[in-house]
Amino acid sequence: MKLEQYLEENYKTKGLKSIIKRYTDYQNGKAETAQLQEVLQYIEYLRKQNVHPKTIRNHLFAVKIYYSYLQHIGTRTDHPCIKLTLKDKVNRAIATEKLYTKDELDELLANYQAKDKRLQNRNKTMISLMINQALQVQEISSLKLTDVDLETAQINITKTSKTNARTLPLKANQIVLIQRYLEERKQFTPKTTHFIINKYGNDLKPHGICRLINEGRTKENRIHPLKIRQSVIALLLKSGNNLRLVQTFSGHKSSSSTEAYKQTDLEQLQASVNKYHPIK
Repeated sequence: MKLEQYLEENYKTKGLKSIIKRYTDYQNGKAETAQLQEVLQYIEYLRKQNVHPKTIRNHLFAVKIYYSYLQHIGTRTDHPCIKLTLKDKVNRAIATEKLYTKDELDELLANYQAKDKRLQNRNKTMISLMINQALQVQEISSLKLTDVDLETAQINITKTSKTNARTLPLKANQIVLIQRYLEERKQFTPKTTHFIINKYGNDLKPHGICRLINEGRTKENRIHPLKIRQSVIALLLKSGNNLRLVQTFSGHKSSSSTEAYKQTDLEQLQASVNKYHPIK
């Protein structure tokens, strides 16, 4: 049984194969025989890369599945990290004072330049979906051509493990951008009905979106899709929009997820103090 088949039959979580590949690439041919110490070294490597604690947990989850697969097909009789748990503290609070402002988001979209000019409209389309519809990279990756309706100026987002399905309006300036991208898309001989594709005509995976929109950008100027989404949601609430409407817009399954983006008076005051009277 191939790994892909094992994952498909036993797990609904998307992206496991790519996370496992990142681990096996790191082990450089030694993954199948790796012991606990090698797994711990990989976890430490992720920490040094400033990977978010929640993401590190997801990586460990995938690594455990990989060794369960090896046991399943008889390649290994033991599991090197079955009992390994992490104590990295996951801070679930949204630091609203560190998010993008509306002007910063507008400037990001207006001034974006792709490293490969053939992919300019595709990359700008993805960023526009992050800024105007607050879409996650997984949601963008899952879009099909039929989900984007330019005649009604709407986009249909399918349900994920973390968000609800929803239909959102497209902005007027997105219509022209998307039309340009769809023309651009034809030159790559599409092999899939996914809306977003790579230059080989295949669908683009979530981790690929983050990598491609940041090609040629410095570490200081990296584009962070999650930060964009958080910024858009926080700005909507700050502008006085109804909590339930923002919850529907963002696809949050719980209103408490949306409420986490609301700034309290104390947070607003602290943000002003930090901006105009920083502690040296």
